[in-house]
Amino acid sequence: MTRQYRWQCLSALAGLAAAGCLLCGCAGLDSEADGELPPIELDSALDAAVEDTAALAGGDRPEAQSDGLPPLPRPPPPGDTGIRDRKSELTIQPDCVLQIGIAEDPALDGSYPVKETGAVELGYVGPIFLYNKTERAAEQKIRDVLESRAFRNATVSVKILRASYDKVQVSGAVNNPGPVRIGAGDAISLNDALLLAGGIRATARGAQVRIVKGGLTNAVAMDLEGEVLALATGEGRPSVPDVKLSNNDVAIVFSAQGKPIAAVGEKDIMVLGEVNRSGVYRFAGTEPCTMLHLILKMGGLPLYANKKAIRVLRLDQDGMEQEIKVDAEKILKEGRPEDDTPLENGDRVIVPARRISLF
Repeated sequence: MTRQYRWQCLSALAGLAAAGCLLCGCAGLDSEADGELPPIELDSALDAAVEDTAALAGGDRPEAQSDGLPPLPRPPPPGDTGIRDRKSELTIQPDCVLQIGIAEDPALDGSYPVKETGAVELGYVGPIFLYNKTERAAEQKIRDVLESRAFRNATVSVKILRASYDKVQVSGAVNNPGPVRIGAGDAISLNDALLLAGGIRATARGAQVRIVKGGLTNAVAMDLEGEVLALATGEGRPSVPDVKLSNNDVAIVFSAQGKPIAAVGEKDIMVLGEVNRSGVYRFAGTEPCTMLHLILKMGGLPLYANKKAIRVLRLDQDGMEQEIKVDAEKILKEGRPEDDTPLENGDRVIVPARRISLF
């Protein structure tokens, strides 16, 4: 029984006692005539006082008068701040710093930088690839690696101490194609991404954009279908759809005919495969655009590129894709113009890797 509850009981008893005294005084003449005073049953009075006090302490108390103000909002439950936890959406990217703890071996505890490859060097365990994983997914990955080694059980904790930036790629008919950095765990509108890429080129009338979600994690993102959206309204007025891009998304601006949009005389050539830097290479109107000049613009081909089996994919007037095979090794060796292959705007050049046999 609390002190407040005890005080309420005593107050009720005092009130009953005072009422009993008044009754006794009013009935004094009769009591003197009979020679005795009327008895007061204290046990029943105490029980009644306890019941009345309990009723007041419960739901039978009168409602407070309303002051006309709206009710206050209920406080959030413990541990719930009402704010979405952004760290739950963060992914591990190069230049991140991770705090890793291994309960079974504290010698592995510490902070680890994420390398450009997306891996961390976890002490004697060696490199573990954690690129684009969340904290929970990274814990499971490290746990699997440890338990596949000498650990019977592994209790792993991973926390992103310093998040790196995220990025999206904008390619095609924009003035400054390339990666666009955004905040870690953030998203960017398609309109803002196009602005940061220098905007759509002036000749991009009737252009469309193809969005490939997570395209930067795929080596052939430029060939994936993705979601195609028009950059104009039904009346033909320029308009950018209200679309959000998140980490590793790719946006490719192209013409309605399927070829990249270029200014008069300019040529955009897409290069993929075993090259030093894949992407779009642009030739000015006065610049010769052939396979030889493309290879020189790329700074040559790497050692393991198959120079004899380069493929050029080109769309004809009917929209059908044609394939042209080029022996670039012969072109580079002799350099004769008659052996060179002219390239056209919108061509895709695929450089395969060379097969190496040890036996």
